[in-house]
Amino acid sequence: MDYQELVKRIKEEFPDKAIDIMESLELLRVVINDTVEAVGTKINTSFSQKQYDKIPYYSSMAEDIGVCEKKIEEIISMIDVDDLIVEEETDEEAEVKIIPNYSEYIVDHNSEHTLYENFTHKRPYGFKLNEQHIVEVKTWQDMLIKTCEYLLTIDEKKFMGFENKKTMNGKKNKYFSTNPDDMRKPRKVADKIYVEINQSGNAIRNLIMKLLKEYNFSIGEFKVYFRADYTSLNDK
Repeated sequence: MDYQELVKRIKEEFPDKAIDIMESLELLRVVINDTVEAVGTKINTSFSQKQYDKIPYYSSMAEDIGVCEKKIEEIISMIDVDDLIVEEETDEEAEVKIIPNYSEYIVDHNSEHTLYENFTHKRPYGFKLNEQHIVEVKTWQDMLIKTCEYLLTIDEKKFMGFENKKTMNGKKNKYFSTNPDDMRKPRKVADKIYVEINQSGNAIRNLIMKLLKEYNFSIGEFKVYFRADYTSLNDK
């Protein structure tokens, strides 16, 4: 069975797992890209310090990493999850009613987390970017919108350009658009542009990573705070 047939069967039989695979590969691609940039920094440092013997070593490493990145991109190109529906998150009041012993799943919202973590079965309390104050949110969708609002104030022209930037949108559907008909579930940002919120926590995590890189923020500057963790509940 080739990759395309395998992906097709997974999407048909296990659509939630197809989404998980796609989101994991997207995260891996971001991390690999960061690694390539780190290797590039090493090359520049070696050159500036006249350590010329190290340059071929790092160049070879970057080339090998590039091969891995290309393979991952090939697999990602086979997976199309734009047509799959993402289950909506329930709000806090609903969770209190439907989840037994709700208080057992509340976590310390003062603990910092990063965008490199798995957000499945987690609920956000807030986020902080570039040492600013914590912005409180109820859902991952709210986190995406408020992040977009903040970035739009920094450079509106750049943000509005995402509508026509291929790497900032899905294969079929737009993630950013001035036309809400381009999306499944649009949410307007600052009365300027619509953002697709029919995305899981991990998909939103990946999109926020892309946004940060577009604005030259370090991914490590973005801190996340959890409100609840239902991982153990879903493992049962």
